[in-house]
Amino acid sequence: MHDKHEPDPRFVESLERQLGRELRRAGRTRPRPGVRFLKTGGLIAGSVVLGAAAMGFSQQLSDAWRRELAEARLEVQIDLARQRAQVQLEVLGLTREQVEQGVRSDRDLMYFELQIVEAEAAVRTMELELEEVRRSGREPTGELSSPLVDGRDFVSERIQVRMEVARHHLDVVRRDEVLVRQQAEAGVVSEDEVRARNLVAMQAELQLESLARQLEIRRAYLDSEITAVEAELRLLEVEAQNQVVLFEHQREYFQREVERFQAAIDTGVMRPAAAAQLRAQVAEVQGQLRLARAELEIVQRELERRSVNR
Repeated sequence: MHDKHEPDPRFVESLERQLGRELRRAGRTRPRPGVRFLKTGGLIAGSVVLGAAAMGFSQQLSDAWRRELAEARLEVQIDLARQRAQVQLEVLGLTREQVEQGVRSDRDLMYFELQIVEAEAAVRTMELELEEVRRSGREPTGELSSPLVDGRDFVSERIQVRMEVARHHLDVVRRDEVLVRQQAEAGVVSEDEVRARNLVAMQAELQLESLARQLEIRRAYLDSEITAVEAELRLLEVEAQNQVVLFEHQREYFQREVERFQAAIDTGVMRPAAAAQLRAQVAEVQGQLRLARAELEIVQRELERRSVNR
């Protein structure tokens, strides 16, 4: 059966015969000099038109092939993701039984439920991508400055799915934070563990805030309040700001750990080498913090320049 994406062989043969007749006719005819130029120019023009048509046809084939490949890939990924989510749901029942029997803790159940939420969100995200491919004929870029597709904002829809996961994640780490604080008050774990959980909760809060700000930037772009470049710059600004906050808290956390280790070293409870790794982590975080601050300064300076020149 003839492939609909391939040119009809009969059409190709007919085209070759027509071109052959034209070339043979041009070889037999001896036109006057002035006429020769006109006929040659017509042949060149015809060749250009045929070449452009061939390139356009080739591009259509290429676009159709890419679209079909993207659809097939997403369909397979969605099927696999659904199977993984189904398996996790089945294991969830077993996990709950183990919690009731005292074999596993409530914390294990919380984080397992979070994994299921993430798996289901992955399915929804890929389903949105597949629908966008079918409507637009191209793979989603996911940029905040991406255009609407048939009046539908797939970018915001995917961000909202990620926000659902981020909210659930924040809820889990906050509940975990309360459990660890209770354990610290009971003397089961150290205050260091509480500080570590606080850092994790802060990071989860930053993630949710970042997604909310992405939605705001997206809406500002769609309302023509900012340009596409400004939208992407504001996204970089949000990411850099979050990095600055995160690295500042990490530096404080590791610095307190260094001081705690040093106190233990001074009393002879711990060897000096034990604090060396922590000092290296402090130095690394300080370097990352300087880089994040520099990136934030560059982005904000460019945003200010564009705002002035608008």
